[in-house]
Amino acid sequence: MIVENSSTYNACENTTTSLSADELRSFSSSGFVTMTSIAPADEVAGIRKILQDLVDRRAGEKEGSFFDTMEGSTSRGVLRSIQINNPSLYHRQLLETNYVRNATRIAHQLLSPQCFLLSDFLLLKPANVGAGTPWHQDESYSDPEYDHAQLTFWMPLQDVGPQDGCMIYLPGSHLMGVLQHRSVNNDPRTHAFECAVSFNDEQSVRCPLPAGGCVVHGQRTLHCSTNNVSDVDRYAYLLTFGVSPTLSKNPRKAPWLEQRQSAEQLKKRAWMLRGGVFLLLLRKIRKFRSLAPSMYLVYLRRGLKIFKVHR
Repeated sequence: MIVENSSTYNACENTTTSLSADELRSFSSSGFVTMTSIAPADEVAGIRKILQDLVDRRAGEKEGSFFDTMEGSTSRGVLRSIQINNPSLYHRQLLETNYVRNATRIAHQLLSPQCFLLSDFLLLKPANVGAGTPWHQDESYSDPEYDHAQLTFWMPLQDVGPQDGCMIYLPGSHLMGVLQHRSVNNDPRTHAFECAVSFNDEQSVRCPLPAGGCVVHGQRTLHCSTNNVSDVDRYAYLLTFGVSPTLSKNPRKAPWLEQRQSAEQLKKRAWMLRGGVFLLLLRKIRKFRSLAPSMYLVYLRRGLKIFKVHR
């Protein structure tokens, strides 16, 4: 049984800049919280226009930042789930928004005053053919040798409901630990992971939202979305906040990460070998010049892993 979140999908003139005590308690118990407005309507429209342009230009494709999350060995070239990693690299104005400022304040409430913006993402589910995202935890994509503290803001750039592929969450699942995952359809060429263990989703909650609304979830909160069967392209702009990860005293196993050899990974590796590593280094220095040295080591370690060739 999927429960409808009745607190959403209501018009709101004022954007949310902080969470109430009740909302903080809700996030702590459920692993996610929704809000009807985190950015003004004119800004949301402007963000959508920027992101549409980046999609039309296929920004970042050569370096593996533009890809279909569901593309696999049997894909036929139809883009059903488009992602652009860090679109702000191609349009800096995306970071100079009320959305980012408000999300930063809320992240400080939920996570830590020391947290910072780690990355941003565009997710596009095209009209009528958009592929839903399978059940997963965001931490399934993270380096298992580190302990992480992160959360994600998911803001739709148009109204989203069940027909558009709105987000669905399993309350309390953030307390289950990191579950086993696998590549979608067990195809290591796909980017997306899906939860590989059985769980009871009868109490899952569907979260319809108006354009400029937002849902915030933790790194271990199980979530998914359904196919976009509407006539409207479903754009979402995501922000991920976190604190500097630390080497874990008890590293977990994540074989699904070791086995994956997705198309965008291969593109990124080839781009870096052609000299892209220097551009990547320059970007990190510009973006993270105020960070602690430990963060530079994290990104250096991550960059070196890209050069691994999976047999």
